[in-house]
Amino acid sequence: MKKLASMMCVLLLSVGLLAGCGGAPNDSSAAPAGGTAETGPKKGGTIIVGLNGDPTTYNPDFKGDDNGFAIYQNIFNRLYKINNNQEIVPDLAESYALSPDGKELTFHLHKNVKWHDGKPFSSADVKFTYDTIIKEKGQISGSLSSIQEITTPDDNTVVFKLKQNDSALLGYLSWYGCFIMPKHLYEGTDWGTNPANQKPVGTGPFKFVEHQKGVSITLERNDEYWGHVPYLDRVVFSIMSDSNTATQALYNGQLDFLGIEPPLAEAERFMSNPQLKAGKQNWPSRFHVAFNVSEGPFANLKLREAVAYGINRDEVIKKALKGVGLSAKTAMTPLYQWALNSTDVYPDRDVEKAKKLMEEAGYKADSKGMYLTATLDVFNSEPFPDIATVLKDNLKDIGIDVKINVMEGAAWDEKVWNNKNYEFTLLSGYQGPDPGGLYGRFASEGTMNIMKYSNPKLDENLKKGAALVKVEERAPFYKEAQKLLVADKPMVPIAEQIGVVPYQAYIMGAPTSPEAIQKTGFTEFTYVWINK
Repeated sequence: MKKLASMMCVLLLSVGLLAGCGGAPNDSSAAPAGGTAETGPKKGGTIIVGLNGDPTTYNPDFKGDDNGFAIYQNIFNRLYKINNNQEIVPDLAESYALSPDGKELTFHLHKNVKWHDGKPFSSADVKFTYDTIIKEKGQISGSLSSIQEITTPDDNTVVFKLKQNDSALLGYLSWYGCFIMPKHLYEGTDWGTNPANQKPVGTGPFKFVEHQKGVSITLERNDEYWGHVPYLDRVVFSIMSDSNTATQALYNGQLDFLGIEPPLAEAERFMSNPQLKAGKQNWPSRFHVAFNVSEGPFANLKLREAVAYGINRDEVIKKALKGVGLSAKTAMTPLYQWALNSTDVYPDRDVEKAKKLMEEAGYKADSKGMYLTATLDVFNSEPFPDIATVLKDNLKDIGIDVKINVMEGAAWDEKVWNNKNYEFTLLSGYQGPDPGGLYGRFASEGTMNIMKYSNPKLDENLKKGAALVKVEERAPFYKEAQKLLVADKPMVPIAEQIGVVPYQAYIMGAPTSPEAIQKTGFTEFTYVWINK
């Protein structure tokens, strides 16, 4: 694994909080990434990036919005962030220090940072952001339960006082729903309806210009950015809900970055096309079935077990993922080998065992061999409808008649993610940034726990695992938590995700390129320039 230059310290995700780490501010006057000694990058130009649908809000901490995330990444900053090498690196904070007892986490902020409206950024914005996330139960609030109090000794220092050591906290602060928000625009308002939610003001490398609903979102370079000033004049996100249409637009040169999940059947074609750059990349993300375990048919554990025995992972990978994926049978991503429980795993397909479980659950087969009908809600992004189609066939074999409900992303977010009004669904998503990430997805108070799952023993193990520092001490608690998940089955893993990220060959400094991979996060275009 590559290391950043001494001006920036990298924290490996599997290590958790260390005693301290620092780095100097980004130097925008240094030799630009991606250039040559003779020419250097070209400044200017506009890139067009595909986007699956309209964001519902530009408040990045309020609620989950997959369509907004790529935009948030370029408008806002966090204290620390996760780069494209899956490492935690400084962002608005240039360094941090952890007290010997692990109960005070102090961040030292960059100086002379401004909001896009010209107002100065300070530690007060950081305190306001996290106080609001916790008070208003923002999307990541459940993962911040270890925070007792936040203080601001001066404009450039923030101190998180903790109830107990939390080795996963730095990762949470670098992840979803933890972008720093402008206190001067949000204080004293309803953060769900504030006008800034439609015209966002951040501290990031690009500024918001306009949103034409159903058409595009436009950002422009922030020439006064405190870090590395972008080369591009503008980034335009073109809304294309159909992945096949977007793929054709990429081939035709109408898109510079595909931006949305591509049709997996195109993977080899992307990589063999001389007009494009593309490569396969193992992602810490996995496709899985999630159940509503508190109401509806899948409140019955026997039915969840039957589904687990009914899934043919190899068939899903072959037919729906076009061979681009790896079978997933553990309760946690194998990214964190030190904490992985590879003994207690989900079962292989066994149709007769599944039918027996259906009978034990109290169901009787009808004349067509069907025990029940269940609705599978999926959003219309590739490859979820295809996975759903294979699962429908798999589960028909065990006597479940699956009705597939394909929805626009925003509608799925509202029905499934926000209101939890569903029977079962399909998910993927970043499985990090530490094994402690299991808390957000599966703990009783986890803000990403759409399954309505609750097991006090699981909660206890996850809290104990986060309260320790050494991985060898943390590992047993996470392994026990995975054992409980396999037994309770609030979800069933299907496949580890392998991503293919295609873009035009004239694009330099892409987020996953060697020039930018350690400096930028997912879909962050700070170092991108156009070589034509």
